[in-house]
Amino acid sequence: MANIIMLAHLVVLTEDKTINFLSLFCKSNLAVSSFFILSGFLVTKSLVNTPSLKIYFLKRAKRILPAYITAIILSVLILSSISTLSYLDYFTNRMTYRYFFWNLFFLNFIEPCLPNVFSTNPLPFINGSLWTMKIEEGFYIILPILFYLINKFKNKTSVLAFVYLASVLYSYIMLEFLNLPLLEKQLPGKLSYFSIGIYIYLNFDFFIQNKSKFLIAAWFLFLIQVYFLNIDLFFPFILGVTILFLAYSLPFLNKFSAKADYTYGIYLYHFPLIQIVIYFGYFKKYNPIIVSLIVILITYVLAYFSWHLIEKRFLNRP
Repeated sequence: MANIIMLAHLVVLTEDKTINFLSLFCKSNLAVSSFFILSGFLVTKSLVNTPSLKIYFLKRAKRILPAYITAIILSVLILSSISTLSYLDYFTNRMTYRYFFWNLFFLNFIEPCLPNVFSTNPLPFINGSLWTMKIEEGFYIILPILFYLINKFKNKTSVLAFVYLASVLYSYIMLEFLNLPLLEKQLPGKLSYFSIGIYIYLNFDFFIQNKSKFLIAAWFLFLIQVYFLNIDLFFPFILGVTILFLAYSLPFLNKFSAKADYTYGIYLYHFPLIQIVIYFGYFKKYNPIIVSLIVILITYVLAYFSWHLIEKRFLNRP
């Protein structure tokens, strides 16, 4: 999913027609929604297999915070060299510390820019990928509450069904009645995707035994939604079933137990790297496809070092 998001951002940020063909099969919104589904599945697995809430939250913190904080610090330090301000003005500018502070607390929408950095780019944002992090962190916090409610009721599926429907309704109201797309993109509007991941994990054996039937049902609902509904009522279910069907039907897609996970590093570093390359005009000076391949390669290198120097070390700590 991180790779798809990276390719989608290459198209959006560069505004280059040469690589616009990538937009045909790289939809960032679809990839982000898929990411939330997989997160619901994997984080539920983590919670179920963790003996206490303290350990659960510690594991989540070790997975997310070290690499995230490192990326924020590196952005502030390295991008000072391309700011049009002097180093003194840059490091005494209030915006620099606003960026560091608000991004440190996952509130990047309050200050997404650094002073006089990328001001000539089509979009001046430092790292537009980080908006999902507050949603992910919010999900980590409310998942134990959901589990408490699930375990309290005899019909466990009813709790998830309520969360799913409430989330879909929230999104519909935000988009169709209030015209507030930014609020629709927040945690309440994405809980439908997380809840599908939770449901499939909690009913994993049943899902695997009947995954073909689930897929047929999902795409039957897809036809109903396309032709008869004006609300994305079934879309999170359709997407969740399709992704996890593919993950457990095509072994090369199932990376859930991989020893090295570079996806987080790809997600953290591709956006500012693309912005740097745009700033220096390389997409206009050279073949955009070749430049894109170089950007992807450098992103992979950064993700490799992020995993081996930071992420893995903290994960392996007791």
